[in-house]
Amino acid sequence: MWNGVDGQVEIRFGTSPVAIVERADGVDVTLDTKDGSSTIERFDLVIGADGLRSTVRKLVFGLQEKFMHSLDAVICAYQLEEQMETFRQRDGVILNQDKRSLWVFPLQDHTPTALFAYRTKDVDAQFERPGVETLRDVFADIEPHSIVEEALEDLSNAPDYLFDSVHTVEMDRWHKGRVVLVGGSAWCLTLFSGMGATAGLMGGQQLGEALAAQNGNVPAALKSWEAGLRPYLEKQRKTVWLKSQMFVPSNGFFFVLRRLVLRFGGRYLAKLSAVHQSPVNK
Repeated sequence: MWNGVDGQVEIRFGTSPVAIVERADGVDVTLDTKDGSSTIERFDLVIGADGLRSTVRKLVFGLQEKFMHSLDAVICAYQLEEQMETFRQRDGVILNQDKRSLWVFPLQDHTPTALFAYRTKDVDAQFERPGVETLRDVFADIEPHSIVEEALEDLSNAPDYLFDSVHTVEMDRWHKGRVVLVGGSAWCLTLFSGMGATAGLMGGQQLGEALAAQNGNVPAALKSWEAGLRPYLEKQRKTVWLKSQMFVPSNGFFFVLRRLVLRFGGRYLAKLSAVHQSPVNK
């Protein structure tokens, strides 16, 4: 992804901020690299777009626990090597039993992606072992188990995967002086929301527009940007918990409700599609 801006902006790998200090005319950032070197550099504006466990947020706004709110869920997402056996190329898969679910999403431009999700009250304990081992135990008795085993076998060979707990991020302010947070570091809506990438891209674009409109007045730009974007993000936040119930219900009531929504919603969409595809009789 970064290749799209290669040569237009400086890109550094293996570099992390370890201190951020605001000055009268800028922000001093201490940067450490993997080779052990350390430098202090001055910036007009620091943008933290470093995700759920943002280092910039911790350095400037405080401890992670102040802003991260658990949904008592764990997810594992990765790309399959190929479509699941016994399923057609464009088929999706949904298994859901006892606060656990496995989703397989067919995609147009590459092989399907898989999503394991489950509820737990002891989030920290889920990371005491490798993710594959934890998932094998959690999903040991889910049926049909052959599908789960096939998905887990793919996971054991996957070059990259995300195995993480699910949290929202809630903050009273997304900026402080000349430091601003964007995307998951500021307002993480979780994977369940279906709005993570959209909200992040929208936030970045609108921040750029606000900075351009204020002609270099950084404080005014940040204030205007947050005032304009926050109502939309707060509206999206209100649906996150309910959307999470569609992916992995937390109790029997939501399990039944989810099944009804998927069953009757699917029938409605099928009928709607048939109406649009049928010839018009005159």
